[in-house]
Amino acid sequence: MEIIVCIKQVVAGDRVKIDPRTYSLVRSAESSHINPFDLFALDMAVQLRKKYAGSITALTMGPKISEEVLWEALSLGADRAILLSDPRCAASDTLATSYVLGMGIRKIGRFDLILCGMRTTDGDTGQVGPQLAEELNLPHIGNVEKVEGERGLLRIERLTDGFREILEVSLPALLTVSPRRTVRLASLIEIQDAFTRCSIESWNLEDLKADPAKAGISGSGTWVEGLTPLTQEKSCVLIEGDPRQQAKSLLKKLIERNLLS
Repeated sequence: MEIIVCIKQVVAGDRVKIDPRTYSLVRSAESSHINPFDLFALDMAVQLRKKYAGSITALTMGPKISEEVLWEALSLGADRAILLSDPRCAASDTLATSYVLGMGIRKIGRFDLILCGMRTTDGDTGQVGPQLAEELNLPHIGNVEKVEGERGLLRIERLTDGFREILEVSLPALLTVSPRRTVRLASLIEIQDAFTRCSIESWNLEDLKADPAKAGISGSGTWVEGLTPLTQEKSCVLIEGDPRQQAKSLLKKLIERNLLS
């Protein structure tokens, strides 16, 4: 089974910086890491390869520092790593990102399955997986927990709206993977081995034969017009009286603030 796993480098939540001119995230290697939700997709790919053989290609779009997450993917079991990097892709929204990823997958060629995380911790839209499926005209199933191969089909299990569903899908297909599973971290030996035996391929828009007008800001259907920082105000109110009086006073304050009804 030939599997492609789409991953992303995200900025740590406590280190977010915004470019005041472009309103885009300022990315640096020391403040970024692999999107945690993509680790579940990568882990599922490794388990499927163990059972059905094949190979795993890790694919990401971003600046050169995004190579960091590809090295991590290689150390966790990916066989091949590809970086889609071009300055004209900067500030892409999910639509433009899906287009560039789709062009990268078309250049890769043959594949059976594409796996994506459910969402990212920075944008948190959950849109790239479904949009990429539409871009490539593939069947898509989200929130996937278990996958089994059977008679040329994949048997999918997922939990949605409180119901456990069993679905079947023909290949090729795209799945977004539920975080309801455990993942492991790479050991130092695995990291060293990845740097020793592997390399990272880098493709720009010309390599992909992609239309620059469909990438970056020009290809984005949404954009940021402005940012308004939110401030949080904290205060401490001491409630006097015995425990019964304090409880009554607290309940009254919560009702007044529509926190209880």
